[in-house]
Amino acid sequence: MLKQIDSLYKYLMIMLLVIYLINSIYLHEVTITFTAITLVILLEFIRHRHHIKQLTYSQLSIIGVVLLAGIAGIIYLLVMIQIFLEPIGLPQKMESVLFFACIIVGIYILWYFIGKLFGRALEKP
Repeated sequence: MLKQIDSLYKYLMIMLLVIYLINSIYLHEVTITFTAITLVILLEFIRHRHHIKQLTYSQLSIIGVVLLAGIAGIIYLLVMIQIFLEPIGLPQKMESVLFFACIIVGIYILWYFIGKLFGRALEKP
């Protein structure tokens, strides 16, 4: 079963992207969005299962803590931006663009940091 998922990984990701785009344009259902995101995360875990098996429990826990702290930091940053932008009175579209930009930059930085941490953990001493 896992080998089939590995071979069809690209098509599964495209299908989930199409579902997410259709949902975000037409349906606006939060449960479909969270389901698609959860499935993408599970697919990534399945794809990298061989690398994850090489890590020790302490390395996995450090990566998990960094992920949780990064997500909490992104949420904190968004709340602070909303608090400071409210008195300025920017248009709704401008606020949405700023939020989207902050989310993209935050996720990129977190992804880069986890990639560096994950790469160092897999290096042989």
